[in-house]
Amino acid sequence: MPAPDPTHMKPARRRTWLIRIGGLAAFALGLGFLIGNEMQTDTQYGNAHAALGRAQRHKVDVLSELAAVKQNLRLVNGQLEQTTTSLTNDTAQLREIQTTLTNAQSDVSSQQSTITALHSCLGGIEQSLNALAVGDQNSADNALVAVSANCKSAVTADG
Repeated sequence: MPAPDPTHMKPARRRTWLIRIGGLAAFALGLGFLIGNEMQTDTQYGNAHAALGRAQRHKVDVLSELAAVKQNLRLVNGQLEQTTTSLTNDTAQLREIQTTLTNAQSDVSSQQSTITALHSCLGGIEQSLNALAVGDQNSADNALVAVSANCKSAVTADG
């Protein structure tokens, strides 16, 4: 076998070294890209994790406020039930009072009629007594006849 020519091997070695260096450089670039991408992904994950933590704290705050609102609503509903019950009772009492007032007004009207009849009756009796006092029997009888209906009405109304 002939001896290798040192000038001929040198470019092949250079090419091999250049290929190796190029491959190593490509590997280093790829690795750098992956590391940069991983760092960016890690930053995004950290930001997302922080946002999730804020959202969870906000959720806890909102749920706490919601629980307070529910409790207040329960209290208001209880007060509403009590108020409704009181209103129902007050309405029933008002109806009873209105009925009593209506009856009392009717009684007053009836009593006013009776009082008017009694005044008329007493006026007629007084006229009759005055006529008898002066000896006028005819005027005394006429005065009693004129008020007899009022006197009967007053006696009937009084019971």
